[in-house]
Amino acid sequence: MRICSRIGLTIAIMAGGAATLLPAASAQIDPAPRVDILSEQSAYAAPRVTLPREVVEAASAYETYLRHAAAIRAGFRSGEAVNQAMNVGEAYQPEQLEEGVIAYAALIALEDERFVRGVRASVQRAGDSAHEADALLADPAEAAAIPGAHDAAALVGAVLREEGVQLFTVGRAVKQSAYDVQHQAWSKQNVPDPRERLARPKSLASTAVIPAPEDVSRLLQSAAGFRARRAPEDQSPGGVSPVVQRGLALAALAVLGRTADEPRLTRLLSEGGEANCMRMAKLNLYQCLAVAGPHYEDIFCLGQHALMDTGQCVAAGGGQNTIAENTLGR
Repeated sequence: MRICSRIGLTIAIMAGGAATLLPAASAQIDPAPRVDILSEQSAYAAPRVTLPREVVEAASAYETYLRHAAAIRAGFRSGEAVNQAMNVGEAYQPEQLEEGVIAYAALIALEDERFVRGVRASVQRAGDSAHEADALLADPAEAAAIPGAHDAAALVGAVLREEGVQLFTVGRAVKQSAYDVQHQAWSKQNVPDPRERLARPKSLASTAVIPAPEDVSRLLQSAAGFRARRAPEDQSPGGVSPVVQRGLALAALAVLGRTADEPRLTRLLSEGGEANCMRMAKLNLYQCLAVAGPHYEDIFCLGQHALMDTGQCVAAGGGQNTIAENTLGR
């Protein structure tokens, strides 16, 4: 988990989903601020639900990347347009994006009133929130025993699968355009500085993103948008994925007020398989760019490896291990 020293800021979601940014009491640099998650749950949830800022920032980095990458359009008309799209599609650090997917899953789960009630009911029965927290940190799959977890997991999994498929579909259109533009003279010209073009994604992969306050506000609004959505009837064919399990466990720990144990929380935010999937997508992108020459080959690398491969990783986090291109509509 990355600790980002930023000016203290409390982000609150008020009833109705409107985001309010409230400056902290002091403008001093706060190395470990926390974020209050206030929503319509406040009416039934006594203590505030808080998450460490670095967790929310990771979720914001994921949401911001996905939003920008999904907005890429395939109608390229110049090498500069390809370069700009590449800057967006390759702009993530695999480990942070993995943490972000899990943190984003937790934010969605926190919008499920039945799940939050179930966490508190479980503690009331057990009478020991520390014991419950220890069990979740030791085995995130324990979250499945919480009342309301089934529907919360189904919703979170469905959202991640949909977002992964969306990114995959955008990538497929971009990859197809690599063939479509080959009759245009500009697309056959070689990239001016291939060495710099290859160095850029490697640099981005080693640099964590620090979201702007407006991106964090947008993230919380996005999570609140799932408040009224119901879980789908059909579950993922593979059941509840490890990413979703960890998201629910993180949400439960936030409700319990037990997210201060940084070493163990760091382990919870790293599922392993998701980061490996994203690292492999990056590696495939590097290898593709290393042998690419003209702009249309860069377009192929962008579509296949920066977008389609990453979209597959996100969908796998939701439980969909394979996206078949021929099953998606044009």
